[in-house]
Amino acid sequence: MNATKCSHCGEKLIEKADVCPKCGKMLTADTPSAVDNNSDDKKVEPQQSPKPKHSSTKRRVVRLLSTLFALALIAGGALIILFGSSSDAEDDGNGYAPWVDLGTYYDLNKINEGEDFAHFNSYELSSDRVAMTREHVADGEYQAVVLGTGVWVRSYPQLKNRTKRCQVQMGDQLMVTRSAGYSSGSYWSYVSVLSGRRAGKEGYISNDYIIEQEKYDVLQKYIFAGNSNMNTKTQSKYLNAIATVLLNLEVHKRYPNLEVTMLDTTVFGYNTIVTYRIHDMNMAKNSTLLAFVLFFNNNNDYVVLGVVPGSEVNQIDPNPNGSYDIYFVR
Repeated sequence: MNATKCSHCGEKLIEKADVCPKCGKMLTADTPSAVDNNSDDKKVEPQQSPKPKHSSTKRRVVRLLSTLFALALIAGGALIILFGSSSDAEDDGNGYAPWVDLGTYYDLNKINEGEDFAHFNSYELSSDRVAMTREHVADGEYQAVVLGTGVWVRSYPQLKNRTKRCQVQMGDQLMVTRSAGYSSGSYWSYVSVLSGRRAGKEGYISNDYIIEQEKYDVLQKYIFAGNSNMNTKTQSKYLNAIATVLLNLEVHKRYPNLEVTMLDTTVFGYNTIVTYRIHDMNMAKNSTLLAFVLFFNNNNDYVVLGVVPGSEVNQIDPNPNGSYDIYFVR
């Protein structure tokens, strides 16, 4: 006999009972708790949907995208190694780029950035670096150019009236045949004049008025025929110094559109510091450099204390140790 339980009190019931004999509650067919004890409480297992199958085309696309992504990462890493990250490029905003890097001569990390001005110490800027200075005319035979107007060719390497032989002019070509040593506060060379009114003449000329052809070509393009407040009558040592700076910037290889200006001349006892500004009118950023050159008043020698990105000189202070603190505007 099949038995059921009362949905209200749980009493076992006789089949087809309408009322529970224990609690007296009515039993109906649709009573949710009238449960058939003999019915099996079978658990219905959820049906698992079949796993989707990736097509071979989709798998190939995934593999291709993964390969391309890996290659992009490798290429990006290689570019960072070769050229540095973009942040490095931004950090180098106070560097020389896009000018030629003069890191061989100066350490721009020694520049101190102030609220209004940047400044450096001349010793610190060039410490453990190659000095940029005047190179004396080499020994031996070579071709050179006269740097100066009314330069005397002399019969003997001394600054005396009786040694004057003839005068040569700016741009006259010379053949330097030998070095003649130091006398009267200058080094001398024996030369043959190759061009100009005095072509064919020979004698001694002070090296202060002799310049290499390459330097003269730079002066001709960017000073004498360019945008500059200097000219052929500017002191030869000032012209020689700026030619040295321009050559080290390799302007003779790049042919930039330059404006070269002598900004300031400051005298400190027996020495003079001249500030030059070099502006490339075709550069969008970091277009201006300042060159600070120390001249020794008893001769035409000079030392370039620094070439730094900047636009104006503010102040130059001498120190007891012979160095200079230079303040400038970026």
